[in-house]
Amino acid sequence: MDFWSEIFMALRRNKLRTILTGFAISWGIFMLIILLSVGNGLKNGVNTNFADRAKNTYTIWSSETELPYKGHKANRWITLTDKDIEYLENQLYHVDEVSPVFSKGGTLIFEDKSKSVQVEGVKPIYKDIEGIKIKEGRFVNENDMKTKAKVIVIDKITAELIREKINSDKERENPVKVRKTKKYKKNDVSVLGQLVMINDINYTIIGVFEGQMWGNMGQCYAPFSTMQQIYNVNNKYYQLSFTTKGLETKEDNENFRKELKRNLALLHEFSPDDQRGVWINSSMLNALETNKIFNTINVFIWVIGIAMLISGVVGVTNIMRITVKERTVEIGIRKALGAKPRSILLSIVMEALLITTIFGYLGMFLGVGLMEVANKILETANAGKGPDDVAVFMNLSVDIKIVLMATIVLIISGVIAGIAPAWKAVNVKPIEAMNNRS
Repeated sequence: MDFWSEIFMALRRNKLRTILTGFAISWGIFMLIILLSVGNGLKNGVNTNFADRAKNTYTIWSSETELPYKGHKANRWITLTDKDIEYLENQLYHVDEVSPVFSKGGTLIFEDKSKSVQVEGVKPIYKDIEGIKIKEGRFVNENDMKTKAKVIVIDKITAELIREKINSDKERENPVKVRKTKKYKKNDVSVLGQLVMINDINYTIIGVFEGQMWGNMGQCYAPFSTMQQIYNVNNKYYQLSFTTKGLETKEDNENFRKELKRNLALLHEFSPDDQRGVWINSSMLNALETNKIFNTINVFIWVIGIAMLISGVVGVTNIMRITVKERTVEIGIRKALGAKPRSILLSIVMEALLITTIFGYLGMFLGVGLMEVANKILETANAGKGPDDVAVFMNLSVDIKIVLMATIVLIISGVIAGIAPAWKAVNVKPIEAMNNRS
């Protein structure tokens, strides 16, 4: 009891110094947790946005050439054709499923409502390639492709426009009944099965998908075979998307992309060194580049966090040096009265240990608590879960093992920081200590 009373008396006697030292330690742990949590939250948010997409997909877009080649002038437009699809499906082992994309702009009309839309003719696999999230109904399927059905999947915003029109018609037909129906909800009205007209062609709505639109223009998907028949599209595509298999590493994907570009250049007679001609995008390579950025961010966060922890340890070291210097006379008297060096050393070290432990865990609990509050706010706001939301931060978290390890390291560092000045103090002779009034 006397031992601990002495330690707490020393801390109470220098309250301001103790608090300032403890604040440096708490701040180091607190900021390390915040930085790591924000870094993980950013990574989780970005990964969530692309979680539904196929893991390894490629997209080829038509483009203009940049270089003249074998009598062909520069700025020649390269059009993707059935030969490209045949090459992908039959000559490349790593290609799994291919979906050509035919795009057509137009105006969607539902009764007296209209909206500019972009209609893309695609195959069923396109849903997995692009990670299209179906909110209501379904996506185009193989039966739609075989029968060339005039069906369409529309975006949520366009669906809301149609739903509002259906609601207004119901209210106009029987306004009293609608107002008296307490369970009536506008969002419960389905748009599935409704007929819409696009470019004088009637389509039946079979699904509604969630996603981000470009500006005010809506986005729709129809079976590729249907679009091919309606617009007499044969052998002309601006985009080909396909899934791959057996490409696991960055090196595999880079080699595959180079081989693909070289063979497409040979097929369309443009220079293999042309930076344009066709654009090739790899989801795997993009993901690897994104992870590389996150790894760099994590290194940066750790550097800052460790620097803050070191500043806390330095603060403890300096404060313990000052404490020992101020207590030099006291130490000399205690040694003269028969106090053992071990007890003096232990009291000073325990003072450092107490400061680092209490304030270290205080910083840890404050950091974890703040992250829990932030997560609750994000969950309440449905961050990243709404139809048109893009998650920037999600599930702000940090590995508790890392937090505990950092706190323990800080505590051990605090003990080591206290040993050096304490060892120096116990080696001072009593007479010299009592004569040292400075």
